[in-house]
Amino acid sequence: MKPLLIMVAILYLLSYVAGWYLITLKIPLAVQIKQGIHNAVLTEEPFTFVLGFLQRGELLQAILATFAVNLTVGAFLTTTLPGMLPLVGALAIVAVTVFRGFTIGVTYPEVLAASPVTLVLGMGTLILELGAYVFSGAAGINIAVAPLFPQRYSTGSRITAFKRAWVDAARIFTIVAVLLILGAIWEMTGIFLISYG
Repeated sequence: MKPLLIMVAILYLLSYVAGWYLITLKIPLAVQIKQGIHNAVLTEEPFTFVLGFLQRGELLQAILATFAVNLTVGAFLTTTLPGMLPLVGALAIVAVTVFRGFTIGVTYPEVLAASPVTLVLGMGTLILELGAYVFSGAAGINIAVAPLFPQRYSTGSRITAFKRAWVDAARIFTIVAVLLILGAIWEMTGIFLISYG
């Protein structure tokens, strides 16, 4: 599992740097992506749902909603569940990882440069939430490759390896959940204090 964790972390890092570099050069595609994400955050679900909680002073609900969305959509549905499809699922998870890292690289430099407070808030959020997605992505890729390489689980049975990979994923999701709840607390509390406190 360790090599998969390292691989997913490197994919996030490289795609983040690519997004950051392209937005720094003001490449039109990067600028369009940044504007699209900014508009989505202000006008589309689940972002408006969470922002509504913050605007009404309902910090706990904002934290819980952020955690629920990040755990279900951000982690499980996009970076673990695709692992059900051997090899193709791994490629899908890699694509999601690269796209997510790139879009964060396009949008976060402005946040990180806004002030020392947003730098600390943004870095904490990046470390906690992307850390969780590294674990969930590695778990998903592990599920996708387990049937192809069952000997990694000391078995000749592809179905046994697949089942064991899901057991590993369940264990890993304990780490994912802890990182995401800490990330939601950090991010929502910070945004709340900066914006509405």
